[in-house]
Amino acid sequence: MPSSSFPLPDPASSNGPPGLPREARITAALIDLADTLVDDFDPAEFLYRVAEHCMDLLDIGDAGVMLAVPGGPLRLVAASSERVRLVELFELDASEGPCCTAFDQAVPVDHTLNATPSPRWPRFSTRAHSAGYTSVHATPIRLRGDTIGVLNLFRRVPGSLPAADRHLARALADATAISLLQQSTLDQHRTVRAQLEKALDTRTIIEQAKGFLTARHETDLDTAFHRLRAHARHHHLRLVDLARDIVDGTTTLPPPDTDKTPTPP
Repeated sequence: MPSSSFPLPDPASSNGPPGLPREARITAALIDLADTLVDDFDPAEFLYRVAEHCMDLLDIGDAGVMLAVPGGPLRLVAASSERVRLVELFELDASEGPCCTAFDQAVPVDHTLNATPSPRWPRFSTRAHSAGYTSVHATPIRLRGDTIGVLNLFRRVPGSLPAADRHLARALADATAISLLQQSTLDQHRTVRAQLEKALDTRTIIEQAKGFLTARHETDLDTAFHRLRAHARHHHLRLVDLARDIVDGTTTLPPPDTDKTPTPP
């Protein structure tokens, strides 16, 4: 593939035009998550859209998605920011926290964070509170009676996640599970396990591409990822394919000061 470099436009929101009522955005999000019966389904981009919809629709500061193949460990596959990515990775490394518990027990878990470490999860609560989070709500992603992952919602303002948002989080988690199932049904040769393994494996190459862009353009990881997704969307590329081409050196992106993509807040 020849080397390419293109200016990046501001990508359109997958939740429709700005200013839509929340009910309309919820409908748009559920329709978007259901639209996976395509040959070029990109599990990495799909799971980042799940986190994106959570950020738009729920009263939270950050979102993360974890998945696990049957019998395998829980792994992070999507995060709304570098801040929450580091907290989620810390939780997995420490093997403690509401997200791990929600997965192990297959029940939603709410946890309030404060300056005093939690007796239940002392290392996680200290790390998450120091990152600026005030509470966490973890909702299991269940498929045919099995828990295949967790939707993790972090707040930065006082108080737990409102009850209405908890119900909506459950609906988004269910939509995620159903979409992964129907995509595996589309391809009779691809099992649900293979679909999950593919989603987990793509995370590594995407992180490598983020690191490459960060070093090359002297920017932060959040901005690098924003530009990576914008380029993939604008040119109708699978996110993981673009990431692999960037790491291989067959595709380049322009420096941030030469494209039109706004820096994320």
